[in-house]
Amino acid sequence: WDNVGGSMPSGWTRWLFEQFQFPFEVVYPPTLDQGELRSKFDVLVFVTGGISERARFGGMAAGAGDASNLLPEWKDRQGRVTSEKTVPQLKKFMESGGTVLTIGSSTALAQMLGLPISDQMVERMANGTERKLPNEKYYVPGSVLEMAVDNTNPLAYGLDKKVDVFFEDSPVFKLKPDAAMQNVKPVAWFANGKPLRSGWAWGQHYLEGGVTVAEAKVGEGKLFLYGPEVSFRAQPHGTFKLLFNGLYYGTAEAVNLK
Repeated sequence: WDNVGGSMPSGWTRWLFEQFQFPFEVVYPPTLDQGELRSKFDVLVFVTGGISERARFGGMAAGAGDASNLLPEWKDRQGRVTSEKTVPQLKKFMESGGTVLTIGSSTALAQMLGLPISDQMVERMANGTERKLPNEKYYVPGSVLEMAVDNTNPLAYGLDKKVDVFFEDSPVFKLKPDAAMQNVKPVAWFANGKPLRSGWAWGQHYLEGGVTVAEAKVGEGKLFLYGPEVSFRAQPHGTFKLLFNGLYYGTAEAVNLK
């Protein structure tokens, strides 16, 4: 995914794919909205900024600006991911066997699809409502944290049971009680309340038990959720496997070795 004007995370991800020789093409929201995605792609990758909560509620998002000043050849790339047009096409893509990888804010797609996933980083108010934890209680602007990993899951193939990950105020998930019954399962999480390895993390105890990487089955396809920046600026080689495994795992076929 990219948008007119350019996305820095998209650019870094493309560079990363080039270095490790993964063939790819850049896709813009109008192409996604046209549908028939399964006939064109095996995997769709949405970096942070590609999908957001604002898209969920119909607000403005990246690439949603005025197209009047664009050259004609760029106007067919103008637009944004929306819950009305784009998300139904992404759902059809996965239901027919496609794979979607989401990083950072783009993991909001899970809630747009109605999956049993909520936000870990909230607090309950006296009136029973929830709000995001305020910065005076919780703030991790850009640090290295330690995740526990289920390395029996193909998405985490080749990783140790613990791995350091770059975390930049990233989404942290809470799986609802019926998640397993709906084929949603954790792949990585914060096993304790002191995951900080480098940098600083105000209120890090709130992270304990929060899921950082998850897998969801959607029809015949899969949705992978990476809360932390597993490919941040093509730098943290220790977590590249989570991204690369996702490119292959979603469309892989099980083999009976017996």
